[in-house]
Amino acid sequence: MTLRLLSLLLLGTLLRADALGDLRDALARLDSQSPVKASVEYQFWSRQGDDKQPIVTEGRAAATVEDGPQGLRMSWAPDLLKAAAREAQAQATDPEAKAATRQALEGLRALTVRDALHGSEALLRTLDQAQLVEAREDTWQGRPARLLRLKISPRLSRQDRKYVKEMEASAQVWLGADGLPLAAETQVHLKGRAFLVISFEQQEREAFQFARSGGRLVVVQHTKESSGSGGGERGQRKSVVTLHLA
Repeated sequence: MTLRLLSLLLLGTLLRADALGDLRDALARLDSQSPVKASVEYQFWSRQGDDKQPIVTEGRAAATVEDGPQGLRMSWAPDLLKAAAREAQAQATDPEAKAATRQALEGLRALTVRDALHGSEALLRTLDQAQLVEAREDTWQGRPARLLRLKISPRLSRQDRKYVKEMEASAQVWLGADGLPLAAETQVHLKGRAFLVISFEQQEREAFQFARSGGRLVVVQHTKESSGSGGGERGQRKSVVTLHLA
């Protein structure tokens, strides 16, 4: 390898490292506690079971939220809570009765909302496990953007390491002219074996769209799609969290 080629390779490595470091620094500056109000909607669709008799469920729930120095406050419409209560009563009589509203309310939990209102924190956690593969000019929804392609090395617990045998994870982040994220996507594919005889496989994709609100980065839409199989069963699930700033 010539000295010139080595220098070019080292320069490329440094430029990639700088791009990731610059993004981390920009996100770290967006840890504002400025008040924000929004409405949040959670929708989900799931399909579970075998191919002959799948169980399909879909539901929706919404809440109004406020976040600031006083902490996170959430409120739900009375009709929504009454519908969840009726589902609980129906299941007490018939365990097979669906409870889509209750499932949606469980999905719209406080930590889900907080992650949306503090988008920089969740993205920084991903970057802590990331290695930059490529940085190049690109577009996002017709707008000029800079694309960062990342390889992710998720940290697994000791228990998970017993079962997960293969895992691949990657991410893409689109940056605007100000160096802040416009959108991001993550993909995870894993295979494993549980109890020595049950093989399983799972795929997951998440997509995020970001916006600025005061001094914070918020996730205005988060789509999560997952599918998996194991023990003769298959499952698919999709959820969408949409945040409308007040």
